[in-house]
Amino acid sequence: MTGNLDEAIRSLLQGALPALLNGAPPPVDLVVQSDHFAVDPTTADALAGEARPDDHSDQFTFDPTGIVFDPSHPAYNAAALPQFTLSKPPYAGPRRVRLLTDAGDRIPLSEREVIWDEADSRRFTLALAANRELAGVNGVQVLYGVTALFTTLKLNQTLSILLASADAGQLARCEALVAGIVALHRQELLDGSAALYEGGDYAAAVKANSLKLLEGSSPAANQRRLLYQAEIELKSTRALHDDEGRPIVRIRTPGRPLDPARPLNIDIGLEI
Repeated sequence: MTGNLDEAIRSLLQGALPALLNGAPPPVDLVVQSDHFAVDPTTADALAGEARPDDHSDQFTFDPTGIVFDPSHPAYNAAALPQFTLSKPPYAGPRRVRLLTDAGDRIPLSEREVIWDEADSRRFTLALAANRELAGVNGVQVLYGVTALFTTLKLNQTLSILLASADAGQLARCEALVAGIVALHRQELLDGSAALYEGGDYAAAVKANSLKLLEGSSPAANQRRLLYQAEIELKSTRALHDDEGRPIVRIRTPGRPLDPARPLNIDIGLEI
């Protein structure tokens, strides 16, 4: 239950140590394998069966080349402004829209630079300020609330990096290098661990939040084993059915006439 963490570790090490870990056969064999995991019982969510607000994020590719955002420019065309559609209906509340750059920056936009469609709450148009710097911009990210049915578990997962070689010197060298490389690139590995699995109405998002070296061992004379523990977060969701997650728009006592101007119309039934 490691998401893409196993593959992220393997790719990092083979890219960092090509002379040791690549080839047919390589000087040092590399195997990354997941072992057992334990569930933290305090993280099981008691409200898993109820639809409730949740955080959600969408990311879109965006190439601003050739788009004119200045209304005073002769080439300005409001119909040509970039439009996007959220993957889920947004919950009432703030929606944060940011520009993404190829350097990893996240640039927040003001409310005036984002026009939301009044007929479809998922659709929005970018009307960026004329002086907005767009060099290197390649995407748009939206953070917003949704109504969802979900639960979250935290798992303590052990995984191991197994190195094998008939050359004792190369094996010792590789063991030290691997331990250091993983430590130096820990955040990169955590970022690359995220994985999403979908089936029918269900989805499971898996990501690692921490990774630490527990111990090293020698299972055989030609092997070295580095044992790690990762804290894994598993978020499981189910798509809402048509009769779930609807906001309450009116509360009234049965039998009382419908008054559109009074969303709250209750007969408290007190006699004085």
